[in-house]
Amino acid sequence: MSLFLTYIAVPIIWLVVVGWLSGSEGFIFKPKENARKERIKQKAVIQSWATVILFMLTNFLFDIFHVGDPRLEGVTTQYPELFYLVILFLSYFFFYFINGRKVKVAQKKEGFSHN
Repeated sequence: MSLFLTYIAVPIIWLVVVGWLSGSEGFIFKPKENARKERIKQKAVIQSWATVILFMLTNFLFDIFHVGDPRLEGVTTQYPELFYLVILFLSYFFFYFINGRKVKVAQKKEGFSHN
């Protein structure tokens, strides 16, 4: 069962998730969307990964320079990767919402300028 999950189910699920999140035509399971929505999704993916990299870089610099909150020194988490995954998905949906709103505002301005 673990062999099935590791080599078959997880990669297929990952392809579906990445295809849906990015809207890219390069994946097997791509959504049928227009170019505007695909562009919004791709910008959100880039911005969310940049956010995760920023969090990782900050954490790395805090460890190097021994900067941190002394109250949190004894706190350990069992799955620290989960923290970064939560940041990744929350920032994706946040940037997706922001980029979608920007595109709607730009389209409305274009509509007014043509009149």
